[in-house]
Amino acid sequence: MLAKKTRGRQNIEMKKIENEDDRMMTFSKHRSGIYKKASELVTLTGAEIGIVLFSLSGKPFTFGHPSLEAVANRFLGSNQKHPNDNTHPLVEVHRRVRINELNQQHNELLG
Repeated sequence: MLAKKTRGRQNIEMKKIENEDDRMMTFSKHRSGIYKKASELVTLTGAEIGIVLFSLSGKPFTFGHPSLEAVANRFLGSNQKHPNDNTHPLVEVHRRVRINELNQQHNELLG
């Protein structure tokens, strides 16, 4: 039997990563993982999700379905459509299906 070359996936202690480069890499990897899980939740349940993350440098990263603005407006209690939004309901359904397809393709590329 061959010996293992790696120790496999290990649990790490939850504490701040001191090395700035390692911290930025971890942020990037975990951000992608959070987006993937959010996309899966949308696909499986049809949930509406809004995520805002700020990097160490203060740069905002967002994920939203159907959009971050729609989720924020719903959260804040202003569930009204955008004034210039005259989208026909069938077009909106097609848009949502296409977004789900693109999310799945994105997840497959990340996977």
